Amino acid sequence: MRPLSIVCIVLLLVGVRSSGQEKYRGGIVYGPKAAFNISAPEGWVLDNQAGADQGLPCVLYPKGSSWQDAETIMYAKIASTQFEDVGKFVAMAIKEMKKAHGMPKQKVESGKTGDGQSYFINEYPATKTYSQWERVAYVQLPRAVAYIVLSSRDEPSYRKYSSALTKVLKSFAYLEPKAARDQH
Repeated sequence: MRPLSIVCIVLLLVGVRSSGQEKYRGGIVYGPKAAFNISAPEGWVLDNQAGADQGLPCVLYPKGSSWQDAETIMYAKIASTQFEDVGKFVAMAIKEMKKAHGMPKQKVESGKTGDGQSYFINEYPATKTYSQWERVAYVQLPRAVAYIVLSSRDEPSYRKYSSALTKVLKSFAYLEPKAARDQH
C-alpha cells in the first residue's frame, strides 16, 4: 500500500449488487497519519471504486443514481501530510477556493462525530464562476485532518440532501494508526 494514498476498505462483507458493482454500507478511509470509519446514511451508497480514477476511493451517492449522474455526491479524505491542524488546513482551503467560490459561510454547523471528535461545517454556495453547492465537514484528528465534502449540482438538490453529511458524521469513528497502537 502506498503511504500517501487514501484507501477506502470495505468493512462489511455483505454487499448489494447494483449496476454490476459492489456497494457497501461502510468503509475505512486511510491516510498516512490517520484513518477513520464512516457509514452510508439510509438511502445512500458507499462505493470504493467509482471515484478511484479521480483519486477518490471513498465516495457516496444516493441509491438509484451513480457517481457519474447523481445530483448530489459526497467524498471522504484525509488532508495532505503537511496539514495536522484543522485551522491551518481550512485557511488554506478558503484561500484557494475564494477565487471560485467567494467567502464561505463559516461554521454553519458544528458538533461531535459518532465517537466524540469535534467537527464543523463550512458552506460554499454556488457563484457565477462555480455552479456547485457544497458543504465541507472538517474533523481534527490526532496529527491529521479529515474532511468530507457534499457537493450538489443545484440548490434544490443541495437543500434536499445537505443533512446526509451530518448523518455520515454521526457514523464517523477515528481509528488509531497501527504504528501508534504498537507503541503503547
